[in-house]
Amino acid sequence: MSETRSTPSAWPVAVSAGLHNALCRRMPPALPAAELEPLTLELVAALEQGELTLPLTAERRHLAEASGWLVGDASPLLIQGDRIGWRRWLQAMEEVVEALVTRRSLPPPTPDPLPAPALPETLNAEQRAAVCALDQASVVLLSGGPGTGKTSTVVELLRRAEALHPDLRIGLAAPTGKAARRLGDAVLASRAPLPCSTLHRWLESGARGFGRGADRPLDLDLLVIDEMSMLDLALTQALIAALPTGCRLVLVGDPAQLPPVGSGAVWHRLQQDDVRPRFGDGAVHLVQTYRNRGALATLAAALRDGGMTAFCGAIDTLPIDGNVQLHRGSPWRLPSLVRQRWRERLERLSALAEGLDRCEAVHLATEAQPLLEAVEADLVLCPRRRGPWGLEDLNRSLLGEANAADPARWPVGLPVICGGNQPELGLANGDLGVVVGRGETRRLLFRSVDGEGLVQVQRLHPARLRRLEPALALTIHRAQGSEADRVMVLWPQALDPMSSSDHDRRLLYTAITRTRASLDLVTVP
Repeated sequence: MSETRSTPSAWPVAVSAGLHNALCRRMPPALPAAELEPLTLELVAALEQGELTLPLTAERRHLAEASGWLVGDASPLLIQGDRIGWRRWLQAMEEVVEALVTRRSLPPPTPDPLPAPALPETLNAEQRAAVCALDQASVVLLSGGPGTGKTSTVVELLRRAEALHPDLRIGLAAPTGKAARRLGDAVLASRAPLPCSTLHRWLESGARGFGRGADRPLDLDLLVIDEMSMLDLALTQALIAALPTGCRLVLVGDPAQLPPVGSGAVWHRLQQDDVRPRFGDGAVHLVQTYRNRGALATLAAALRDGGMTAFCGAIDTLPIDGNVQLHRGSPWRLPSLVRQRWRERLERLSALAEGLDRCEAVHLATEAQPLLEAVEADLVLCPRRRGPWGLEDLNRSLLGEANAADPARWPVGLPVICGGNQPELGLANGDLGVVVGRGETRRLLFRSVDGEGLVQVQRLHPARLRRLEPALALTIHRAQGSEADRVMVLWPQALDPMSSSDHDRRLLYTAITRTRASLDLVTVP
């Protein structure tokens, strides 16, 4: 599925036309089919953006009611409050909600007769509530923005759960390999490693579906899932089917981030006012920010709470020497700042990569650490793959037309990204690596987390990777679950205070919250 969402891609038009014609044949509408087609196109385009519904305007209501496609349990459309969408997906979403609410009410296991560990004084009231929520609820929803201490809360929650249930089988998961490794690293910094992997790997995803399900459930008593905003409806359905009856869930995420690439924003639905209260004390939202993020925090809060109008107002008051810098340039020419930063970064990475193709395997993890940290210290993000300042434009401009498509010509130190899951290599879609060596010794250096939560560093021949591309920049969607000290966001459209697009707001919010320290926002006049 396309990662481009700021403008419709080509496929919704073709798909919606076919779907529209099929529906008209199966259920002839009570008005001319051509009049109904625009609504079909809009609904399919919404699915591409992870949304199951559209706002119920007067025109959409008229078309839906006049079509007859709202009548009967087998009808294709459904109105929910002030929204309209496809009945099939909306009903499936509500089934997921009901399944999680039901699981939330399951009695937690009786703890061993051991004293509960004291809670650190560093935890605030909300964090304490989240840590203790698992004592009473079998499903915990832990939400919060960047820097609010979600990960440290999870670490304490795990510590308490293990103290009360010493034989607890715990698993850590995330939708992408990058997010899973970040979660595993964070937990490993405070305790012994735990099995940590992508949710697809936990569910044993393959060409024929998932190996785990109701007939072969997961061997777990507690599963923690990070970056919940990235989970779509289909993956959540597979997860629920594979959970044993007694397995408890801790779901963690930021509700202000982008919906998933696939259809059905489960995390966003769980945070809505008609659902969230049903989880009682198991739903905890963290507000207090612990990281000193300066202007970054101001911008993120303005965008999250006040939309583009508030964001543009905050941009106008940025301090000159703050940790957010605004740059403007022509959308038809790659900004010189991008070229300069890339030259400086490649020079630094090339120096750190020198000799790692010949390093003894026993010393590789230690010797490669500075390079791998440098690769992940910087991120360049853009909203789309194609078009001005798009991913493909950057690759051609910075590497050259011929070099961008030929791995044999990629320079030493070039960051690369794995484009698909390859469990046989311990790699997942989105894992970052770097080119080391030249000629016959050319290899790709990757760091990954194995199934037991342990970090491993390996050198792989480029031919072993089925899908591989340069990672000079990432699309914003691809960067979900990632963080970096320094982030540059290329936004090739004017920052319009009157913009009403919720998708653009979430896209920009996700981009700027990938940074831990400093942000360069590059846009057009």
